[in-house]
Amino acid sequence: MVYYLFLPVFSLLLIVFQTTVLDLFFMGKVGLELSLVLVVYAGFYLNIIKGGAMSFILGFYLDCVTGSIPGLFTFIYVAIFFLSRVVSLRVYMEGLTFIMVFTFTCAFSEGIATILIYEFFLGVDMFHNILRVFLPQALVIGVLSPALFAIFSRFEVLLNGGEARQINRT
Repeated sequence: MVYYLFLPVFSLLLIVFQTTVLDLFFMGKVGLELSLVLVVYAGFYLNIIKGGAMSFILGFYLDCVTGSIPGLFTFIYVAIFFLSRVVSLRVYMEGLTFIMVFTFTCAFSEGIATILIYEFFLGVDMFHNILRVFLPQALVIGVLSPALFAIFSRFEVLLNGGEARQINRT
């Protein structure tokens, strides 16, 4: 119950942190989407209700802050959550290499989806940003994802009252 009370507040703080502080820290060169890594983490480790709610709220807040096409990041984040959830049921995802590659793939796919949606709906050509913007962002997110997974795991233990989560395998 406490989780659902703090979820909107923590989600908003994370989005504000990633869009302001991290953007200032990296001087706008590389966007560090902590929220995307959290969505992948949620797909791997949280149940469908908690993770789905978190993905929806993070995407909604990111849509509100970025002013992009309404619902773009909400849709992308929920889709990435469900993809991560399906993959987590089929693959042993504890290896650092798998986490890095999967998160890189999700981040790069988000960039490609954004480019395609902007091209289709707005007629804006953003294909020149693939190698200059989206690939470096995806590489940074992929490399940092194991450390971020460890941080998110610590926060999850705190939210659960000190109890470690159990991974359910089918």
